[in-house]
Amino acid sequence: MIYSLGCDVAKDEHAVCLLNYDLDIQKWEVVSHRSFKNTPSGSKAMLRWLNKVAGDAFTGLRFTMEATGIYYEQLALHLNEHAPEIHLSVVLPSKAKHFIASRGLRNKTDKVDAFGLALMGAERKLKPWKGIDKYWRELRQLTRTRSSLLQQITEVRNQLHAQQHSGFQIKEVQRSLKRILKNLEKESDYLLQQIKKHLASRDDLVHQIQCLKSIPGVGEITIATILAETLGFTHFTSYSQLMSFSGYDVVANESGKRIGNRKISKRGSSYIRHAMYMPANTIIRRKTPQIYRVYERLLNRHNIKMKAHVAIQKKLLGYMYTLWKRKELFNPTIIERQREQQKEVVSPKSETTVDTKSVLMDNVL
Repeated sequence: MIYSLGCDVAKDEHAVCLLNYDLDIQKWEVVSHRSFKNTPSGSKAMLRWLNKVAGDAFTGLRFTMEATGIYYEQLALHLNEHAPEIHLSVVLPSKAKHFIASRGLRNKTDKVDAFGLALMGAERKLKPWKGIDKYWRELRQLTRTRSSLLQQITEVRNQLHAQQHSGFQIKEVQRSLKRILKNLEKESDYLLQQIKKHLASRDDLVHQIQCLKSIPGVGEITIATILAETLGFTHFTSYSQLMSFSGYDVVANESGKRIGNRKISKRGSSYIRHAMYMPANTIIRRKTPQIYRVYERLLNRHNIKMKAHVAIQKKLLGYMYTLWKRKELFNPTIIERQREQQKEVVSPKSETTVDTKSVLMDNVL
């Protein structure tokens, strides 16, 4: 008999369902449903309640929750710090959704979702959540906030351009947009300096960061973004895992005699793909030797520029992974040989890669 608790996290509160599960006969019984505030005091109250209800079964209790935006972080970090004896698992919403649907739970309520997560934790062997190192967590906040500011700057510039070329120009609107633009650019520059400062604050990573800087077209912001999103490639053991996590893995669309188009899944981190766009652009614009030849070869084969552009993005990301792991400077001759050894063997009939993104996401959330 095991205890399993499912937690459906929202902005203001989280609904929990505690059940006991008999592994021998695969029978479950709901012990209790409760709701707690999504605050530090609410997390403490929930732990007190769990200690009282679960008793001796508190140690080893299976606790399953969804990665709901940023709202799950407060509770997950609290449990990781104050109740390490609990087996905490953080799963992707898509995995939880498919599991709950497979059990025939059609209603969509907090109570039903909490029960589905508790059942998932009891029946599935889920990996424990390892938490997020404070250094990478802070770096991720800095890079994502600056990325958001850059998007706002582009929007305001477009609004200002439209106003300046409109048939009905309003000076007050233009002045307001210019002030907003100036403040946004100022904050963006400030965050840029903070990112560089934070990146240089770890002496043990200086050499590895220099290795990444040796890659043509790759700058500090790209490095900071990739490291923040992958937590310094901590949980990655192969090239194919990284590509799947980033959404660069190729998926096929075939059925019987019909052969559809193969394309990248885009079911991974959009922050990574966005960060790799400009380095690839720089390679293509400068026609960097060795790497640019790949772009030319692909362009001659299918004459699709964006497809060749994405291939360069993947290649540069693969270089970053290899050099970070091996702590070596960029050498195109050696790195290509190493990359060939890392590639996963795929049958000629299907060029798809194994989708390990969902497994890794549980540890990189």
